[in-house]
Amino acid sequence: MRQTTRSNKRAPSIPLLIGAIAAGLVGFLAAPVRAQDFLGNETIQFSEDTTIEFEFKRTMGANRSTLGVRNIDTGEEAVLFREVTPFDGYVPGQPLTSSPTDFVGTVEAGTVKNGLGQASQFAEFKFKANNRYVFYLDSVSPSGQTTRTFESTNASAAQFNGALDGGSAGDAVGVRVAWDDDGLPSENKDFDNDDFIIEAGGYLVTVTCPPVR
Repeated sequence: MRQTTRSNKRAPSIPLLIGAIAAGLVGFLAAPVRAQDFLGNETIQFSEDTTIEFEFKRTMGANRSTLGVRNIDTGEEAVLFREVTPFDGYVPGQPLTSSPTDFVGTVEAGTVKNGLGQASQFAEFKFKANNRYVFYLDSVSPSGQTTRTFESTNASAAQFNGALDGGSAGDAVGVRVAWDDDGLPSENKDFDNDDFIIEAGGYLVTVTCPPVR
């Protein structure tokens, strides 16, 4: 059985599919959905292979960051999205000044690419059954002299809102994961959690293949 999470914004045909499946399988789907409908600051683990689609929203700030998934059990890492430049309109060697947009980074301006090196706001990752995972954020300072790495188990670095099967709520779909690339509790911490923002899922569909006769 393969579980796949999709969002209505990311795959327009999925809500129709979900509606059709849910009409006949509401009782069957209820338990698996509730068991696996969230992402949070705990380690991530699914009982079955689960593919989740992610959508990049934006980055803010002058740091250059990479966001990915780390398998705690194997040590393997997979990049979901990467800033190839620190922010839109970046010019190497040019002194940094204040920015009215807080050094926003977008796919459209060429600042961000997905883990395949594509200029796309979409990425997918397959979580293997019974493996433990965390998200990680590598953040490089504008000077390039300082690199910090944060994990999603750090509640000061990563903020989770929503559910994988939660559909849309306001301007968010599924789970919104918002990062602060300071990530350290301190007296001067800004708690903005807008330095790297992605969304995950939106709808969860679980289908058991019929037996072969």
